[in-house]
Amino acid sequence: MDALYDVLMHMSAWHWLIFAAGLLVLELLTGGTTYVLWPSAAAFLIALGHFVLPMTWQVEWSLFAALTLLLTFVGSAYLKPLLNKGDENNLNDRAARLIGQNAQIAGDFTNGAGRVRLGDTQWQATSADGDNLKAGVKVVIKSVNGVTLTVAPA
Repeated sequence: MDALYDVLMHMSAWHWLIFAAGLLVLELLTGGTTYVLWPSAAAFLIALGHFVLPMTWQVEWSLFAALTLLLTFVGSAYLKPLLNKGDENNLNDRAARLIGQNAQIAGDFTNGAGRVRLGDTQWQATSADGDNLKAGVKVVIKSVNGVTLTVAPA
């Protein structure tokens, strides 16, 4: 117990940086839940403060607790909603990224269905209006249902 007390009493700025780094590694190992991120940030701020002016261990640990609470509150109230807002650019949803893109009819549509060329790939497609579109017509993708695109003339 005395060894722990000695460690707590004699933490230098470097110890606080190591503590912050250890907490940051723990945050990474927990899958980015941000629960350990805020104490890590608080420890880093204590280390920076320790470089500027010396503090007693009671002040350091009290400030660490206060900063952890403050950063946790601010982070969960303001930053976490931004992180959970979702992917506005549909980065992880390839089908959603196709909507609004232009394509070209690869072959004449029959009964409102056919194929379109998008980049170097041909996709199954249906006409939004059920029209029989002709090959070479430029279309815009309106929706995606599985591997079938719904298109309309551009």
